[in-house]
Amino acid sequence: MPVAYEWLLALAPWESAAVLRQSLQSLYRQSWPAQRLVVSVDGELPPPLAAVLQDAELPTLVLEAPHWRGTGPTLATGLSACRCDWVLRADADDHSDPRRAEHQLSYLQRHPQVCVLGGQLGEHQGEITRERIRRVPTDPDQVQRLLRWRNPLNHPTVALRRTAVLAAGNYRDAPGFEDWDLWLRLSQQGHELANLAEVLVTARVGPAHLQRRHGWSYARREARFLRRCSKEQLLSRQRMALLLLLRLPWRILPAAWLEALMRGLRSGR
Repeated sequence: MPVAYEWLLALAPWESAAVLRQSLQSLYRQSWPAQRLVVSVDGELPPPLAAVLQDAELPTLVLEAPHWRGTGPTLATGLSACRCDWVLRADADDHSDPRRAEHQLSYLQRHPQVCVLGGQLGEHQGEITRERIRRVPTDPDQVQRLLRWRNPLNHPTVALRRTAVLAAGNYRDAPGFEDWDLWLRLSQQGHELANLAEVLVTARVGPAHLQRRHGWSYARREARFLRRCSKEQLLSRQRMALLLLLRLPWRILPAAWLEALMRGLRSGR
């Protein structure tokens, strides 16, 4: 039986209107239709994106902000405005399989102990580029073990139990790590996380995606995030120190080396 849910889309003002339109079409064509589309804008909505949303085939709530705030606060605003207990994340440049909502919500009906459900993520750089898959574990125990080392869920693929996320403190301002931060807090409260084996979302990626995770600026943000996790006892001091030692050198490697390392890690090789 179909389950009530909403889409939550965090939208940056500089996104392409044409790409957004394509992404939204995949949300409208679900075998289990959503109740509503909630779009939280990281700033003011420019006219080209507003025109796309005016043609939305679902009831749509658009939330604008007076200035840029970052992904965490933007998602927190959107999730707080949702009304359904189940919320499915979407990004402006991704494509969701027509049965994504049906597959995820059917699983969640059978596994009520799971509060966040993700899946495998396809990645492509263009129509002629072979798709890669960013693989994550499907067994909840494996997800739990990996959580202490790196992010075990693909954020654009997740379905969230809204009440559990709000009780854990909602999304927070943790640039680059908003999702991992949330999963750690949910796990600390005893909630179960899981992934499906299917590829239900495909993301457009390019050099900019890697550049956002590379360099001294990103390394400093990662160090601040890990220290915060240790301070809040989401990670032990020993784990924090080990992660700093293992992860930060990657961020200052030549970009081509980092891309090769991340490709191997995400493909499960």
